[in-house]
Amino acid sequence: MAKMKKVLAIAMATAMGMSMLAGCGGQGKDDVTEATSQAETSEAATSEEKTEEAASEEAEQEKTEVKAGDVLIDLNFDDNDTDECHTYSNGGQAVLGAENGELCLDITGTGSLDYANQIYYDGFELNQDCVYELSFDVHSTIERGLQYRLQINGGDYHAYVMDDITIGTETQHISKQFTMSEESDPAPRMCMNLGHFEGVGDDSVPHKVYFDNIKLTVVDASSAQSVEGIPDPKLVNINQMGYGKDAKKLATVTDRDAKSYEVKSVADDKVVSKGDVSGWDYDPAVGDKCAVIDFSDVKDQGTYKIVLDTGAESYEFPVGDGVYDDIYKASVLMFYDQRCGTELDSAIAGDFAHAACHTGTAIVYGSDVAKDVTGGWHDAGDYGRYVVPGAKAVQDLLLTYEDSEYAAKDDAIGIPESGNGVPDVLDEVRYELDWMLKMQDETSGGVYHKVTGEVFPEMVAAVEETAQMILSPISNTATGDFAAVMAKASVVYRKYDAAFADSCLAAAQKAWKYLEQHQGEAGFKNVGSIVTGEYPDSNDSDEYLWAAAELYIATGDESYNDYVKTAIEGSVKYGLGWADVGYYGIYDYCVNVKDCAAEKEILKKGADKLVDNYAGSGFGSTTGGSYVWGSNMVVADNGILLLMASKVLGDDSYVDYAADQLNYILGRNAVSYCYVTGYGSQTPENPHHRPSEALGKAMPGMLVGGADGNLEDPYAKAVLAKLPKERCYVDNVQSYSCNEVTIYWNSPLVYLLANFK
Repeated sequence: MAKMKKVLAIAMATAMGMSMLAGCGGQGKDDVTEATSQAETSEAATSEEKTEEAASEEAEQEKTEVKAGDVLIDLNFDDNDTDECHTYSNGGQAVLGAENGELCLDITGTGSLDYANQIYYDGFELNQDCVYELSFDVHSTIERGLQYRLQINGGDYHAYVMDDITIGTETQHISKQFTMSEESDPAPRMCMNLGHFEGVGDDSVPHKVYFDNIKLTVVDASSAQSVEGIPDPKLVNINQMGYGKDAKKLATVTDRDAKSYEVKSVADDKVVSKGDVSGWDYDPAVGDKCAVIDFSDVKDQGTYKIVLDTGAESYEFPVGDGVYDDIYKASVLMFYDQRCGTELDSAIAGDFAHAACHTGTAIVYGSDVAKDVTGGWHDAGDYGRYVVPGAKAVQDLLLTYEDSEYAAKDDAIGIPESGNGVPDVLDEVRYELDWMLKMQDETSGGVYHKVTGEVFPEMVAAVEETAQMILSPISNTATGDFAAVMAKASVVYRKYDAAFADSCLAAAQKAWKYLEQHQGEAGFKNVGSIVTGEYPDSNDSDEYLWAAAELYIATGDESYNDYVKTAIEGSVKYGLGWADVGYYGIYDYCVNVKDCAAEKEILKKGADKLVDNYAGSGFGSTTGGSYVWGSNMVVADNGILLLMASKVLGDDSYVDYAADQLNYILGRNAVSYCYVTGYGSQTPENPHHRPSEALGKAMPGMLVGGADGNLEDPYAKAVLAKLPKERCYVDNVQSYSCNEVTIYWNSPLVYLLANFK
């Protein structure tokens, strides 16, 4: 039975200097919940505030200094349970269980790597300069190798302590003392590697390995260093990139002692605006009362800061023209930096330049058929290329071209195609579209879901991932998304390259025929030993709707229009994410088709829901208090939806709500981060992104995932426990649920920046 004594993890949870008022619960990916009614909000606020003192006292009681004799891991398996031990496979085959009061790994394949089979355990921490002892009992049904290790759970996964030993049929008691010589780690991992070990017995035969009495004990804590806490947020938060002269300018204050504020010019300390801090409202997602101040009267070009009467200050921020110029360029260049299959120019990509990567053919899963699918964008922090999220990114950038006068003219961002007479945003999208065309099966018209290796690569540069690429099976969602963006591309690119436009339309129509023949098929799931990003979606009604809408706009064929009109009477998932894409079809339909009253109402209903959500947020967010994996995408997508509603409905009132979604991303949020790497006074420096990790610095212009109240990785669980949902963010490479990046998180950022430039 597991026994674990946490020694400083709770202290981490209070490091932001605020009360623990709400757990980090949350909804599923891309969910946006309804705003709580005013009465419910008031009731919740009263309840939360009453428990504030008690929660704070409880957290203080749970804080414990590490001391000699503390047992951080204490696992025996007397109840024949695996006691929170889990397995990771990278080419191996094994099943974890318990037999006769011991943990048992039943191995049928050892793969080719020493970690092809791995037992792991999380939920403890290691303090710098503290002395520990790791001990356990082990035996095996054969003679074989074992590597045990305590390691960092991210980045290069290097070991703090490790050893390779030979085990056999006799039980051995293993014990090793070590000093934690690196910085304290609140979320390390204990691993038992049981893959292939060359020259140590014959581990290719089926066998079992048994463990018992696994302990990690503090031997000497006299010099132990505490875990560094996450930064305290500012008590007054603003858009760190600044504001246009005539923009609405709001700041959020969480300093409950503040009564007044002044806006001061940094150059001469002159007060240019002042007012009262009032109108406090409790925001459960923040776990605090918030007051919003309006300093829109500050219009002169300059650099400013907000100073409260308590002495608390905001970060400095500019007011003037072109405040988004640099960050917009960087957010677009991120796509160039993510290009696959081509050499990246050092004059553009800087240190992130590299030779052409992933240039070999891919094998169609379950066959020996080789196919050229080179090109496209690396999807996220890994090097996979996925049609479903890629299509969302393409659509956002095509809409950027259509909806932003600036983007429609900009041919000087600095990519290789700049200056060719085609707007750069279209040149960049063309690179992805050319790859997507290769992903279509020539015979059926269906589209392969993704191309990746079997497993995620190590934290290496792109050219160092040399595993065989595999084309995962065709899916309806990939085919539907493909049909939609290809049909749209046939319209957008016609004035620049008619032949390319024709090829896009032909591919879209071929994909539609596949969809007609495969309606109702199950959603995509990973097959065989492939464990890379799945992007599963069992409801493809929205993909069909989107494809039909774009094909109608491109062709005028009434059969597509009939499909749209029938589909909106049924159940469709409306969203702007990678899974729920219905709003893309609805918006383009409204822009291009006169008979769109029903479609306008769908758009209006969605936008009005976001306006309702806004009223319950202290920081101008429209998520309805839900902060999920990739919450910054949700915020940015909501900004797009509000601008869509403004354009279609002719209602400018939605614009300020949309602007505040960008303000949230750029610093007016509960953790005081500008969530775009390389920009703002406090910016993410440790994204979960292999090129950045390989170089030891963050690629600029990337939007990180942001707050995730569901705590979906071990590091987040260790350092963010008990924090309110909107504060559940940590800038650490190990926190993939908070700090990964993706092309389809950057694409809505590009749209918003282009429209508010």
